[in-house]
Amino acid sequence: MSGPTGAGPGAGPGSDAEPGAGPPAELVAELERFAARGRVLVALDFDGVLAPIVDEPSAARALPASAAALERLVATTDVALVSGRALDDLRACAQPPAGVVLVGGHGTQSSLDEGVDGADGAGGAALSAEQAALLERLGAELDAVATGREGVHVERKPMSAVLHTRRAAREVAAEATALALAGPGALPGVHALRGKEVVELGAVQLGKGGGVRRLREALSAAGGPVGAVLFAGDDVTDEDAFAALSPDAGDVTVKVGGGPTAARHRVGSPRDVAALLALLADLRGR
Repeated sequence: MSGPTGAGPGAGPGSDAEPGAGPPAELVAELERFAARGRVLVALDFDGVLAPIVDEPSAARALPASAAALERLVATTDVALVSGRALDDLRACAQPPAGVVLVGGHGTQSSLDEGVDGADGAGGAALSAEQAALLERLGAELDAVATGREGVHVERKPMSAVLHTRRAAREVAAEATALALAGPGALPGVHALRGKEVVELGAVQLGKGGGVRRLREALSAAGGPVGAVLFAGDDVTDEDAFAALSPDAGDVTVKVGGGPTAARHRVGSPRDVAALLALLADLRGR
């Protein structure tokens, strides 16, 4: 498999792509093949992909061009947003068009499961008593890490607790991150994910790769086989989804921004994602 599109000679995975240039030629050719495959799934991270990264997470919104492209794309194509955000938070910020499936909590929640018997009412499987107790402990221990450290705060999700350090001084963020990973992150039964300025500790298995696989299976069971998946993400937590897909089988993986990646292609910014989605909507509409 070739290195990510946009990598210069000798750069390999991790080279940066210039924002604003639009989809590279190799990616355009692959999008044309993908669009011709019949039933396909377009799965996208939200923050850093549809929406620029902002200091206040609740203020994040999709770029207008991306929102318009999604509106057109969902008319012909299965579309999902796959995020680390809790499902309700993702819905409030993304404001997706009707028909877009939401997968939250790093794959632990799905809008397809909301209201289903045996779920927690928020699109995720109900926690056992042991898992609920572990989740309570994780929140308390992360609170202790955040206390007294300016710019560090803790978010509770239905399946996990998250330490946020984006607004902290760099040395404070590094110290809080190390304490979270070495302390509550090392407890038995804890599933730890480290992303951009966050440490997420789950009482259940976390991972967008599993979330994308389960979504593909659910859609295929309900309406016929999904022939291929396109996934675009910007964070280290998206690498799990890139690894779960197979470019050789027609899946398309797109890294947004710089940094090492297993994705086959790379674009520079959410603006480039908007151009990619507009092109794909055009191709699928033909």
